[in-house]
Amino acid sequence: MSRIVVAGAFDTKAEPLGLLVEQLLSLDTPPITIDIGVFGGDHGCDHPAEAVAEAAGYSLEELPLLGRAGAVSAMAQGASRILRQLVDRGDVGALVCMGGSNAAAAFSTLAPVVPIGIPKILMATSVAGETRALVQGADVTMLYPVLDIEGGNRILRSMIGRLAHVSAALLRAGGAHPVGAPENSVALTMYGVTNPCVAHCREFLADRGLEPLVFHANGTGGRSFESFVSQGLVSSAIDVTISEVADELFGGLWPAGSDRLTAASRSGVPQAIAPGAIDMICLGPLADLPERFRNRPHVAHNDLVTLVRTTPDENYRLGRTVAERLGTPGAAATVLVPMNGVSQLDAEGGPFHDPGSVEAFGEGVRSGLPPGSPVSLVRMDHHINDREFAEALVAAVDPVPARCGTAG
Repeated sequence: MSRIVVAGAFDTKAEPLGLLVEQLLSLDTPPITIDIGVFGGDHGCDHPAEAVAEAAGYSLEELPLLGRAGAVSAMAQGASRILRQLVDRGDVGALVCMGGSNAAAAFSTLAPVVPIGIPKILMATSVAGETRALVQGADVTMLYPVLDIEGGNRILRSMIGRLAHVSAALLRAGGAHPVGAPENSVALTMYGVTNPCVAHCREFLADRGLEPLVFHANGTGGRSFESFVSQGLVSSAIDVTISEVADELFGGLWPAGSDRLTAASRSGVPQAIAPGAIDMICLGPLADLPERFRNRPHVAHNDLVTLVRTTPDENYRLGRTVAERLGTPGAAATVLVPMNGVSQLDAEGGPFHDPGSVEAFGEGVRSGLPPGSPVSLVRMDHHINDREFAEALVAAVDPVPARCGTAG
């Protein structure tokens, strides 16, 4: 039977964690407990600190030699190995972490071990700040406790009770993969400036009886896209919008990590890639635009985001990066290049229109593909948001014609 796993530093947070365990027991959801505290002690956990340290390759006595941060990291790694074993046995119905910044850091290590669809819940003061490192593209739930996780006052008891009820409810909701049958699902990436392309793709996919799962390419969305592909939750991938790679390479706001554009090749999932929104680097407010970008074409997307035009040299580098990350894919892989523009801003008369930059991207891909590469490079005399281009993207991953008589 799957159970809630509670991971926390029982050495310094024994009272609030004990309250959480009591609450879960009262809800008839006895948890599995993992002590990630670096100071050890007997707190009655199913997996005591000594066992967690050993799973990381250390004894508790050795942890001080690693320094505070190193010791916390080691315990998180040990807990992740124990958690992996529990996941593999089907014992994990939810993951719950509670505490301060160390609990949040541990959560960022533990949550990726748990498959998408199994609840991952964090209550920590850190959720009031930057949370992208905590989310990492996973389906996480975060609660702000208002007070620090210390002691057992009435406010904290109320928040811990809320955490217990949320955790128990999510556990009982069940279902490890509530995203539909993988063989009927297709992952896509989108920005507003590539929305028409994705809308066309959705129509063509529906005609084939396939369910589109659309991810917003804002850094975290790209990580979610890669996670769904790598976990086998989709049958194919149509990566319309790869602007996160531009942000990664050129200092934008929303990078998705160096493993972006790698999951489909590793997992043997058919994929079609378009250079959607590579004409832009996403930066902060216009008033804060770095000096090196001020002489480039730029557009204020809103008060918080300014879009800066990439150069042909940057687009060439992007193309080579795409080719390198695709590597030798385990299934069909096609890069389709819309020669008439890669976003709504890169269209005839638009502020970012630059056919030379699109050509540079295509050349970058071509130069980065090794001789005999199974990756297909196709240039099309269309704009990315043209209906014909979307139809080619869908056909690249599912060449079966649309079903006759299906409503659009």
